Amino acid sequence: MSSSRTLYDVATNVNVKALVYRGPMDVRVDDKPKPKIEDPEDIVLKVTNAAICGSDLHLFHGTMKSMEPGQTLGHEFAGIVEQVGDRVTEVKEGDRVVIPFNIHCGRCWFCRNDLWSQCDRANPMNDIGGMFGYGQITGGYDGGQAEYVRVPFANAESIKIPDQLSEEQVLFLSDALCTGYFAADMAEIGVGDDVAVFGAGPVGYFSVMSALLRGAARVFVVDHWPYRLDRTAKLGAEPINFDREDPVERIRRETRGKGAKCIDAVGYEAVGHHDHEKTSNPAYVPVNSMQVLNWILQSARKASAVSIAGVYSTEYVNFPLGQFFNRNIQIKMGQCPVRRYSDQLLHMIETGRIDPTQVISHRMKLDEAAKGYQMFDGKGEVHKIVLTP
Repeated sequence: MSSSRTLYDVATNVNVKALVYRGPMDVRVDDKPKPKIEDPEDIVLKVTNAAICGSDLHLFHGTMKSMEPGQTLGHEFAGIVEQVGDRVTEVKEGDRVVIPFNIHCGRCWFCRNDLWSQCDRANPMNDIGGMFGYGQITGGYDGGQAEYVRVPFANAESIKIPDQLSEEQVLFLSDALCTGYFAADMAEIGVGDDVAVFGAGPVGYFSVMSALLRGAARVFVVDHWPYRLDRTAKLGAEPINFDREDPVERIRRETRGKGAKCIDAVGYEAVGHHDHEKTSNPAYVPVNSMQVLNWILQSARKASAVSIAGVYSTEYVNFPLGQFFNRNIQIKMGQCPVRRYSDQLLHMIETGRIDPTQVISHRMKLDEAAKGYQMFDGKGEVHKIVLTP
C-alpha cells in the first residue's frame, strides 16, 4: 500500500490503550500511539467491542512464530468510524461497522472471485492473505483489542451495522459466526445429514448452529468441557464427552455404521496436542499430534467432505493421506472468506432467526484483557469473552 503519512497524520502525540503481545504467555495492556490514516482508503475506527478468539490462544502460547513483541492482538471487533481517508466512499464518520478479520481490497482477482481470504493486495509480506492482529506472516497489521484501530481498504472491508442492532449482536460476523457457517458449507451439510462437530468452543458452537440451519437431522458435538457441551446442547446438539466415552464408537453406533459428515473446529491445540506439562517451553508443539483428525477419519462417512476450520501449523507430518484416499474422503480447509457469508447471516440476525450473543459467557473491560486470556486459556466455564474499551 502507498503511504501518505504527512497528508493524513493526526493526533501523532496521542497515546491510546491496546493489548500487546510481549512473548509466550505474556500479553498486557500498554499505551501505543493512536492509529492514523496512512492511505486514502483507510479509516480509523473507535473500537466499541472486541472478542478474544480461540485462535488468539495460538499467539498467546507463542506457537505462531511471526508474532513480534509490541504488536496489538485481536481480529474480532466492531466500532464507530472516527476518521476516513479521502478515497473512502462507502462509510462516513459516525457510522457503526463490523470488520472482517481477513483484510481484502475488493478489486483483485481473488476478491472478485469471492475468495476474500486470499486477497492479493492485503499482505505485503508474502502471498497468503492479510489479517488483523496475527503477526508478520499475515501482513503485520495491528489488531482491534484496543481503543482504536486502523482499517485498510475500508470501502471493501466495512460492514455497516443496521440501526436496530447493537455492535455486540453483529460482532461475530467478524470471524466466529461466519467461520462456523463456512465449516458447515465446506462439509456440504444438507437436509437430513448426520453431522459430527469436534470441538465445542465458539467456532464449534457456530458450526452446530449452522449445520442445523442447513437442515442437518442430527449434530453430535465432541469435547470434554461440560460447560461448553451444555451450551451446544441448548442449540440442539447431542454432546459426546470424550473423557467418558469413545466418540468414534458412539458416532458409528448412532449412525448405524454409516458415519457422519465431520467438522474439525479445534485445530492443532486440541487436548493432547499441546502438553505444557511435559516441557518448560510454552512454544513446544509435538509433531504427529493428530488426535482429532484420526477420530474424524474413523467417524467420517465414506465419500464425504471433511471440513477443517480449526487452525493448523506447518509442523505436522505423516498425515494419513492414504486412508483418506481409500475412503474417498475429501479434505476442505482454510480461512473463512467472511464476505461470502456476512450479508445473509446479518439478515438472519436482523430477523431474529439467530442470536450470536448467546455464545458470550463473559464481558470484561479492555484493562482486564490479560486476565481474560488466562481465563480463556483455562477453559472451564468460559465460552466467549467480549472486551469493551
